[in-house]
Formats: sequence, C-alpha cells, structure tokens
Amino acid sequence: MKIEQLDEPIDCSLDTNCSKNSEDDQERRLITVRVDAKRALVGAGARILFYPTLLYNVFRNKIQAEFRWWDQIDQFLLLGAVPFPKDVPRLKQLGVGAVITLNEPYETLVSTSLYHAHEIDHLVIPTRDYLFAPSFADINRAVDFIHENSCSGRTTYVHCKAGRGRSTTIVLCYLVLYLFLKWTYNFMLHSNLTSICFWFGTIGELG
Repeated sequence: MKIEQLDEPIDCSLDTNCSKNSEDDQERRLITVRVDAKRALVGAGARILFYPTLLYNVFRNKIQAEFRWWDQIDQFLLLGAVPFPKDVPRLKQLGVGAVITLNEPYETLVSTSLYHAHEIDHLVIPTRDYLFAPSFADINRAVDFIHENSCSGRTTYVHCKAGRGRSTTIVLCYLVLYLFLKWTYNFMLHSNLTSICFWFGTIGELG
C-alpha cells in the first residue's frame, strides 16, 4: 500500500499575501451581498409601483398634449413608453420594423408573438427599473440592433416603462456612437483645414 503524504495546510497568519487576498475576497463578497440586497429591494418597490405609475402616465397622456407616448428621435428611431397590444398596428403603420423592450417580464404588456404576427422583430433586454441601467454588453447589442435596422430602412421603437430612463440610455448611446461621429465626419469632409483648426482651437479654449 502506498501512502501519500498530505500537504500541510497553509497558515495565512504567516503569509501577508494570503491574508491580503483573504481580506479582498471578504470585501468582494460583502459588496456582492449589498448589491444583491439593493437589487432585491428596488425590484420589490418597482413591482409595487408599476401599475400606479403606469396609470399616472396614461392619465397624463390623456390630459397633457405635451406628454406624448412616444417621440421620433431620428428618421429610423422612436423612443417612448411601454406599448399596449392595441398600439402594435399603429407602430407598424409608422414604419416600425423592430422593437427593443427594456422592461422586466412583469412590465411587458406585448408578447413577442404579437410583434412577430405584425412582422416586427423584438429584442428583449430585461433591465430593472429605477437605480439600474443596461449592462455594457446589452447596450452594445441594442445599439447594433438599431443600426442594423436603420441600414435596412426600418424604424426601431425603443421603450421601457415611461421612456425616460432605461430606454433613453440606449438611444443616447446610439446617437453618440453613430450620429455624432457621422456629423463629425461630414463636418471634417466639407471643411477646409483652416476652419477645422479654428474649430478645434475654440473647443480647446472652452475646455
């Protein structure tokens, strides 16, 4: 019989690197616990407030002309609040060929199958309301989705519950990435070197 000698356990009290790593691990676990607790608390509050705030938005839409359910941001981009099933045919008439939903399942009022029945692509990125935003990876997915549809001549409707937080984050990222860069390119393409230097010099002075 062959008996193998077991390695002696490492005494972290004598190893400063081990002790530091242990403290870092504990700190990361504490941060994770706090974030999870915050996410759970906010999620519970968002569920409770969903229908009251939705009804409030519907009421404002009925009595205030300036409170629109959606707005056209670009030729192929709409930003707005959560649509109802009755809104799908109207969106189709407006040329919408794709929808990005940033709601969690309990906030979603239109099924993917209903969108598909109207030949509308549907990208779902569940994102918690209030204190949370889409992840960097999800932002990239959404921006690429909008751009692909825009290049095909199809309008994308981006929405969350009220069209002011989660969906606005996506739209702003798209505008910065594509429209601002496109404007900068066209500006430099049609401007002479003197005006470009003057423009950047002015920006530098303002900064």
